[in-house]
Amino acid sequence: MFVFSLGVLAMAGIMFFTFDTSTLDALKKMNPVYLLLAVLAVLISWLFSAAAFYVLTKAIKRPISMAASGRVYLGGSFFGFITPFGSGLMPTQAYLLSKEKLSPGQATAVTGARAMTSSWLFAFLGLMILIAFRSSVPEGIGTNILIGVVAVALIWSLFALYFIKRPADAIRIVRRIFNIRPMSRFFKDDRRESFESKIDDEINHLSANLKDLFSPKNYFALGLVFLVEVGAWFALFSVLPLVLLGLGWEGSFSTLIFRMFLLFCLVPASPTPGGSGAVEVGFTMLLFSVVPAHLIGLVVLVWRALTYYFTLLAGGFVVAKLFSRMSATERADVG
Repeated sequence: MFVFSLGVLAMAGIMFFTFDTSTLDALKKMNPVYLLLAVLAVLISWLFSAAAFYVLTKAIKRPISMAASGRVYLGGSFFGFITPFGSGLMPTQAYLLSKEKLSPGQATAVTGARAMTSSWLFAFLGLMILIAFRSSVPEGIGTNILIGVVAVALIWSLFALYFIKRPADAIRIVRRIFNIRPMSRFFKDDRRESFESKIDDEINHLSANLKDLFSPKNYFALGLVFLVEVGAWFALFSVLPLVLLGLGWEGSFSTLIFRMFLLFCLVPASPTPGGSGAVEVGFTMLLFSVVPAHLIGLVVLVWRALTYYFTLLAGGFVVAKLFSRMSATERADVG
């Protein structure tokens, strides 16, 4: 409810300052075909995102169906959208994968591999945008953010690969964390040793599973995951241009793509769940000078509804069905 309220308040303010008679005229003339294509683009992005889990689970010889992969993606997205910094995304995906008979180490390896592939993709996209749209990329903060995203993605990947190769170093870091004063006060010696032992086992299992996943025999599968992630992001990036074309907009797609990429890079840094409020305001600022003022509020409303609330509702439906099934199982066990 908090997430919804933030978004509604932000949208109400944006519509108040941008809505006029020209907005109504544009709405009346909107081509519904483009709106349907935008909805289709969102569905295609779901399909490609689910395919990444399908390919990765098949690579580790624990294949799940495309339907189950879709549930993992949408269920994870739901909790990612309602938690600060998207912190609920990967744990939920790992949990849902474990419900499909993957071990905790395998489930975490799959979610970690997908996250790493996504970081490589963002680094690749950042470089491609700098190269392909160099003439339309403004100097200053935008370029710095783009370079920063590429650097962070590469550094994160190098750290991840290092700990895959050297799990003992990761274990040492975890043990040092548990030995700092606040943690040592919270955990008694016997409890801390038991917890550390479990974490050591999980790190070793995770490292072993990731080593297997990133071995040469799975290079084709990893390349395929990269391609389906490209397809997912291409579909998601196409939503805004389709909405604008439906409203009769004519402008520079290169500038639009650059600004959209900046927005997607900054969303994870927003402390509000799903970036609610911050995304609407930030997107409005990015659209100024690119989109006519009377269209901005309408465009932000439709785009946000399709790329965020549509997925949130679908993910909520998946989670509700999961909890309903778990409750039914518990009742059956009691009976």
